[in-house]
Amino acid sequence: MNQNKKSYTCPNAHGNKGIYMHKFLQKPLPLILLLSAVSLSAQETTVTIKIPTVPKVEAIVPKVTTIYTNTTGDYKTNEEIVREATQKKVVKFSNHVAPTFHEIQDAPDKIVLVGDVKNGKVPAYLHSELIPVDDVKTTLEKAGFTILNTFKVDKKGLATAVVFTNDALIKLASEKNRGFAVTLRVTVDKKNKLISITNPIYVMAAFMQKNFDKKIADATLSSLREVFPNLTNSKEELKFNYLHRYQFMAGMPKYQDMMIIKKSTSAKLLASAKKSKKIVFEQKLSNGATLIGVKLSKRTSKFIKKTGYQNAGLLPYPVLIEDGEAKILDPKYYIAVMYPMLKMSQFMTIATVPGAINKDIDKIFR
Repeated sequence: MNQNKKSYTCPNAHGNKGIYMHKFLQKPLPLILLLSAVSLSAQETTVTIKIPTVPKVEAIVPKVTTIYTNTTGDYKTNEEIVREATQKKVVKFSNHVAPTFHEIQDAPDKIVLVGDVKNGKVPAYLHSELIPVDDVKTTLEKAGFTILNTFKVDKKGLATAVVFTNDALIKLASEKNRGFAVTLRVTVDKKNKLISITNPIYVMAAFMQKNFDKKIADATLSSLREVFPNLTNSKEELKFNYLHRYQFMAGMPKYQDMMIIKKSTSAKLLASAKKSKKIVFEQKLSNGATLIGVKLSKRTSKFIKKTGYQNAGLLPYPVLIEDGEAKILDPKYYIAVMYPMLKMSQFMTIATVPGAINKDIDKIFR
């Protein structure tokens, strides 16, 4: 044999030896080639190779627990959260105590007359037995008041308003945006068989705001008590200290939230109002302003059937012409302050009235 070739002897299945030469490499043949050679040299020979089985591996997968983090960066497992939740917590209360609100109480020896502020509250109206409109006018004139006009509020004449003033009220109301305080009203209420007089202290505190003059208010009230000796307080009342900032509820208008109907010269505005023939009364003020009372449409005026005839004297509706502006108290304020016991359910029944009042007054200045 060639010396450059190496031979290898591999026994076959019959014990014979077969020689196989690697012609290219000078090293033993790989096992796979040897097996192939055996298969080729002896096709009936069976070679069994045992492949070891892969051992079965049992792994225990740990239970995955949801982890939470709070704003401080601390981590807690479900078990910790449940455990803390089941533990009893000690609740510590603050020593802070809410302030106690006390009703104002008058001194036991204080003399309180009809219409006066009592225990911090003031009645909105003064009531007396029913008397004819002419008798009301005569009685007021005896007390030094001037009658501006009378006005039948409803078609049937169940409620008649008597509008009056005096020199002290005219002087007091002759300030910017204070002209609405120049008049007082008496309602002759045939339906409830009484007369209802607006309390000067109540009206002046509401309409004069920070310019309220207690001396003039008391003097005006005293004059009414003298000529109407049987007066009693109405059940309608408000806290006196609340009147200067009164509003029906949060978000509703206050006194200063007046509505400007039209702008022009004061002379033209007054002339336009007179031309409409809707003016019931007119009162000039010392500062050049003029307060007029406007008759509303029959449809708009019907709201007093729902709010009450006893306070129908809020009509005719007051309009202040001042510094080239015709302005009114917002109806949502004016109606509420003149009906201080008005409930929300009642107010909702006249929800369209404020807008109707605005339109009625706007018409007289077109």
